[in-house]
Parts: sequence; structure tokens; C-alpha cells
Amino acid sequence: MSKAFTKEDAGGEDVLLPPRPRSTSGEKRYITPEGYRALQEELESLTAPAPREKEPPSFGDDARARERTRRVQYLTAILEEVQVVTPEALDEEHVYFGAWVTLEDEDGEETAYRIVGPDEADVKAGRLSVESPLARALLGKEVGESVRVERPRGAIEYTVTGVSYRPPTS
Repeated sequence: MSKAFTKEDAGGEDVLLPPRPRSTSGEKRYITPEGYRALQEELESLTAPAPREKEPPSFGDDARARERTRRVQYLTAILEEVQVVTPEALDEEHVYFGAWVTLEDEDGEETAYRIVGPDEADVKAGRLSVESPLARALLGKEVGESVRVERPRGAIEYTVTGVSYRPPTS
């Protein structure tokens, strides 16, 4: 194996490097104010002093400590890099970053997503990355317009049935 792929200076420990940005070179990474706060809170919880434990450290504590350190480095790098964007509520007819969008599929079923930055995306929680094919297709669309998106299972068409820049009331 080439020396270029070895870690001779690591002293037996993993070398912790900051994460590379997920967006393409030169593009800004956006995040909603709520997403930024959530990442900040996670970082604060990871860096808060731990309560004193009465039992000696267990076998897996070193691995957990390394994972915690990696996550702290990752979150620190992300928070330094992202740009917080506060969605404007001026145009509730068009889809832009931060919008809550209601879509109707070809079978008449409705789904709602919020278009967010890639660092806060979670499709199961209804947060769709602005870098995803569906979000890119939706940007700039207005209520009543349709978009067609290719998926592994085949293409699907959605119609925008609602746009809001305020959280839905439950």
C-alpha cells in the first residue's frame, strides 16, 4: 500500500478532521433559524460537563468519547459554515427556501414538507433538503402548478396545493 494512505503520525489514535461541506464548491449552505437552534442545542448538550458518575468507566467509554468528539467537531464546523435564512412571509403563493409546502400526488394523496437546508433535512419528519430533486423542482413554483420528479420507482407528478411561511397549526 502507498504511504499516502497510512496514518504514521496518528500515534495509534484516530485523526479527527473537520467534515467537508456537503454542498458543491462555492455554494452557500443555508439553514432555517429553527434548524440552527437545534444544532446549537445539540452541540451545547454534547459539550456540557457530565455529571460525576459513581461507577468506573466501562469498556465502551473510549469509543463513545471518540464519537462524541467527532460529533462536536462536525457540529462546530457546520455552525461556522451555514448561513441562517429567515423565510419571508411576503409571497405565500410561491415556493422558496423555508416554505411549508403541501403537495397532492397523482392518486390525490396529500403530503406536506418544509424546504430546509441539507444539515437539518429529515424526510420522515417532513423536512426536505433544498438540494433534493423534489425541492429543486418545487422552488419558484406557485399554488396550482405541477412538477414531475424522477424516483427510483419511476416518475411521479405532484401539484402544489398550499404554500405557507408560518408553521402549520396542530
